[in-house]
Amino acid sequence: MRIRFLFFATLVFFALCGSTFAGQPFNKAEFVARREKLYEKIPDGMAVVFAAREQLYPLKFRQAPDFYYLTGIEEAGAILVMMGPTKRTFLFAARRSEPVIRADGPGIWQLDKREEVYGLTRVAPLEEFLSMLSFIPPAVKKLYMLTGSQGNVQNSREELDYSESLELAQSITGGIPESKRPIAVVQQMVPQLALSSLNPLLTEMRWIKSPYEIELMKKSGEISAEGVKEAMKGTRPGMYEYELEAAARYVYTKRGARGDAFSPIVASGPNTLTLHYSANNRQMQDGEVVYMDYGADYEYYASDITRTWPVSGRFTPEQEKMYRCILEARDAIIAAMKPGVTIPQLQDVAEAVYKKHGFDKEFQEVGRYIGHTIGISTHDVDPRDRNRPLVAGVVYNVEPLIEIPGKIHMRLEDTVLVTPTGALNMTAGVPAGLEEVYALVRQKALSVNP
Repeated sequence: MRIRFLFFATLVFFALCGSTFAGQPFNKAEFVARREKLYEKIPDGMAVVFAAREQLYPLKFRQAPDFYYLTGIEEAGAILVMMGPTKRTFLFAARRSEPVIRADGPGIWQLDKREEVYGLTRVAPLEEFLSMLSFIPPAVKKLYMLTGSQGNVQNSREELDYSESLELAQSITGGIPESKRPIAVVQQMVPQLALSSLNPLLTEMRWIKSPYEIELMKKSGEISAEGVKEAMKGTRPGMYEYELEAAARYVYTKRGARGDAFSPIVASGPNTLTLHYSANNRQMQDGEVVYMDYGADYEYYASDITRTWPVSGRFTPEQEKMYRCILEARDAIIAAMKPGVTIPQLQDVAEAVYKKHGFDKEFQEVGRYIGHTIGISTHDVDPRDRNRPLVAGVVYNVEPLIEIPGKIHMRLEDTVLVTPTGALNMTAGVPAGLEEVYALVRQKALSVNP
């Protein structure tokens, strides 16, 4: 009886808070406002967006980025339909026979007043989706769909599209890329509609973060900074890379982050030269550097931090020279960030610092790279116009690095918000100043044991 009571009490709680994830209360106004903006862009069209499929392996479900951006709903296998001329929003979801709470929350059919909670016109069974396509209003002239991948928590759309193309090129069967299969099915049902891509419309919307998103990203940055800071404490020769990973992950979990923003990188010694190294199983040695590239996924918003520090407590003179260069470059880039500035202009700022420290050649060899956009995905949507001026609300990960081929790789990275008057480093909670780093490494590490 007690178990049954707790079960129904939990269902009531989820129904009242209106969220399929036991985190922040569902912000209906935020997601309705996003759909209203999209409606303005598709006055004569119908938009169809597919949710992520149910995961068949033991990881937390994470919704597809664009579907989540428009709905805030963690329902696997669902389909969103938005009718531009009528501004009516439909969600088609699978009915689940068992009234259970899944790992990602209760199914949408277990929520009372689900249309009211989420600001939807109607929630219908998934099997009605194709039949609905036979009743498209005459005013609808275009079919808007994503013409490629939505990306995921770690990768951008372009990165997943590239991986998918490689897989197809190596396949003996060929076929239609998985991300494009829904287009073929829907087009067969509505051949009268001209296909248009949703990608540029949603990229434009997601590029600039709303105040709601900014607050979540600040929280994500705060948690990530605390985790990386904890990992740096007490580093010493003989420790394993995974011990540093464990320290940071402990903090992330304790502070309420739902997961990792990407596979954590803890690279020491020769491992620093491996791009996106993630084995994290090497024993660190005296005289080496280690860097941690890691970030939390908090309420669907990522942060991304890299800190490099000496395993023995102090850099060698050569390591310190490299470190001072990337530290000054990071600070100079952030100081120059403001509305109206372009990425090439920030690259010029960084280049001046690299030249000053004698690392101009190394800067050119990495393609004058200084960072990437970030948001729902760690490598978030990006308009791809390098000369497009930054605006308030854009969040950019500043990531200066130096690599000496065959010897060492060092970098720093922070999640930075463009404000109306400048920039705000949202991951400044973990120090990067040279003496601060040395002092932090000397501190006693947190023990998870009593």
